[in-house]
Amino acid sequence: MKDVFNKRQRFSLRKYSVGVCSVLLGTALFAAGAQSASADEATAPSESAGTATSEAAQPAPTESSQAEAPTASPVYAEGAQAPKVDLSNSAVTSEASASATEKSEVADKAAATESKEAKAETKKEEKAETKKSEEASKPLNVGSLPEIALPTAKKAETSSKPASTTAATTAQPTATRAAAGESSERAAAREEATTPAETTTFSATVSSAAPITGTEATAQAESATSTNAAAAVATANEERTNAGALAVSSRRRGKRALIDHNVTPVDVTTKIADNVEANPDMTDPNGASVHSQTIPAGYQAKEGDVYTYGIWNLTKYNERYNTNYYARAYKSFDASTDTTVELIDKNTGNIVETHTITATSGIQKFTTTGQKSNKELTLQVDYQAGAGQGPGKTDQPFIQMGFEVGSEIQALVAAGHNLTPAEQARFDAVYAARNSNDIINVVEPAYNGRQVTDTNFKIPTNVEKTTYYKLVDKANSTYKATGKSVTTQDYKENGSETELAKYTLKAMEGQNFTASGERQFTKTEKITDKITRETAYTLYQTADPDTTSGYVSRPYTVGTKFMDAERAGIKRIKEIVGEDGSVVVRVYLLDPKQQSKRSDGTLSTDGYMLLAETAPIKPGEANTKELVVKKSPLTTIAHTVTDPKTGAQTNYPNGKEVPFDFQKAAGYTPYKTVFVPFLGDNIGHLSPNSQLERGVGGIGTNVDLLNSLTPYSQPIYYYDKTETIKVKPEVETTGRSCAS
Repeated sequence: MKDVFNKRQRFSLRKYSVGVCSVLLGTALFAAGAQSASADEATAPSESAGTATSEAAQPAPTESSQAEAPTASPVYAEGAQAPKVDLSNSAVTSEASASATEKSEVADKAAATESKEAKAETKKEEKAETKKSEEASKPLNVGSLPEIALPTAKKAETSSKPASTTAATTAQPTATRAAAGESSERAAAREEATTPAETTTFSATVSSAAPITGTEATAQAESATSTNAAAAVATANEERTNAGALAVSSRRRGKRALIDHNVTPVDVTTKIADNVEANPDMTDPNGASVHSQTIPAGYQAKEGDVYTYGIWNLTKYNERYNTNYYARAYKSFDASTDTTVELIDKNTGNIVETHTITATSGIQKFTTTGQKSNKELTLQVDYQAGAGQGPGKTDQPFIQMGFEVGSEIQALVAAGHNLTPAEQARFDAVYAARNSNDIINVVEPAYNGRQVTDTNFKIPTNVEKTTYYKLVDKANSTYKATGKSVTTQDYKENGSETELAKYTLKAMEGQNFTASGERQFTKTEKITDKITRETAYTLYQTADPDTTSGYVSRPYTVGTKFMDAERAGIKRIKEIVGEDGSVVVRVYLLDPKQQSKRSDGTLSTDGYMLLAETAPIKPGEANTKELVVKKSPLTTIAHTVTDPKTGAQTNYPNGKEVPFDFQKAAGYTPYKTVFVPFLGDNIGHLSPNSQLERGVGGIGTNVDLLNSLTPYSQPIYYYDKTETIKVKPEVETTGRSCAS
């Protein structure tokens, strides 16, 4: 790709009756010094009382910064709302347009007869390309030029428009999404009045099974405004002081805009078999397109050529501390896992605080939230490797969000301190304020709208989405010589099919795609000088409609395992058991008697107890039946319970048995969520052991049994063939002699 960021202004020398004049051909001459803001500006519509809109937060960078009010950023299909996948009744458990800086290069055409000047101009342009853009953008001192009357009809202008190097482009779609409604999460089952505050909803970011490579960061293009040469000259004429009018006749040449991969593929590749011709040609997208998901109304994607993949709303935090914050996570359109997370004030659209999350950045804290909450809660984000194993081993990095509870609040439940009713109420309110709502999760749209305590987002990577055109194998048992349906695909491949062509889009996980459409194919082969074979390929069966549009997802390899959530000694590990993305979900918990084997961040389960195992679950669906494996009861650490009212003590030298089961509180979908109880020592929940010693029950973590993978399939058009042999006839001529 040509370097669209380093465009240069060009000058040409032209001879007129008044002498030689240097004419500026750039587009931003008189805009030099104009100030522009690159930050986003978001609108802030109020949320309805009945439906809270969720937002997804982004990981915090190592350095925080305050930002001024941003300029308006594009919203893809603005005003549309995000679709909500309704997988539960209400409670869910676990946790732009690139202001195409049309840096237009507007150039006057040199007269065809002035070859010497044209050569000089060419040399100057080549030299100018090596200079920095800052040098080229210095304004021309219009006031120093005399007024020049330019001939208008005597000189012919020629246009040199560079040919496009892009084989194919895709149309920008306009998609709409249903509103992402926030589901209201109920408090977990409790034995004591204090337990609602200490029930954590565990969110898991599902990792798909394709490889993620590289951590290199990419520069993000900042948009800038530009004008054409005519407008620049008009401005100059108005603002000139001592000089006369500067009249420049020019035409556009090579107007190029910065690419925005939110509406354009990262790359396009095509392939066609030897001697085969396609109609439309394979360079034609033929309907193929990609575009990023529509951001729900009231929220903003990051402006520019970057990918916003998560937005979440600090719902309960906002309610308690009278704020209106949401957060967004975005990255570059490449394989890097580096992510930027911004805290946004929804009322003003201002960027309040920014952090960058990388594999080595550690926990990043948004100090603004700590200040606004009087140090009760501080939003924090960190990077999780999401290690994978198995035949399709793939690490599935994700960013993990949560709140750090202030020391003053934690001191309320310190050993030896008995909470007053007011302290108990404050403690419960602070813990309840940790709940947020996912507004948009592009890789796992099944999570859109959920309310969770500790949410997370899988970091997307590049994925190839290919449309195949294949010749059927007539020996295949599913082939039908007659009686087939062209519109219903029931042909099943046996591996002996022949690939005629393919059209491949490279896009980001979670983007919407449309496959390339039907084509016609022909093939002509020369057998001898007089014999040719012509093959016509006719459509046997069209592509399955379910495969021709949807979300871009990775291919899945059966046997691959990945961990998509980990917290408080809990590991949720999924194993792919079907090429469509079907999984078995397993929930593990660290054994209190084997704490030396704690292995955070890995798939190792040595020293862990298998609490739950599901039957296979299809992509986008949740568990709906009894577990294949369920371990209950569990045993806490050894402790002594002291009754705060009577002082009576009950000793549990071998720990106390507690049940493990589905979450059955009101508002939870049956069989969809399990409740992992607190066993002490930060196992099952991050509460202090003093809660066990007080006899507080019902503390634990809700874990979803949901397959949030996006179904994977490739669109394939199947063709049959008809061959025709053509022979070039020989024509003999016989000469005659005529006698007079």
